[in-house]
Amino acid sequence: MADYKEKRCVVVMWSEEKQALVSYTLDVAKVLAVTQRQFPLELPVADYNNALDDEFARQFGGATLNLLALSNPDLRPFIKVTQAED
Repeated sequence: MADYKEKRCVVVMWSEEKQALVSYTLDVAKVLAVTQRQFPLELPVADYNNALDDEFARQFGGATLNLLALSNPDLRPFIKVTQAED
């Protein structure tokens, strides 16, 4: 994996044509310029006991897929994530 001197972020999209999730690593400054008027969903690490563990990754991944499916309904049938029990 390449090392970047500038901070990078990951953008994930659903490609209906390819029936595939596609991810990109982009320069943070460029993403901030595009998203400055948006409302971010922030997840402070402290809210998760300062540990991004397996359960966090499962929930984060499931939530991300469900958010993508809101505007990409053809993705919904592929999502097989079980809701966590309280």
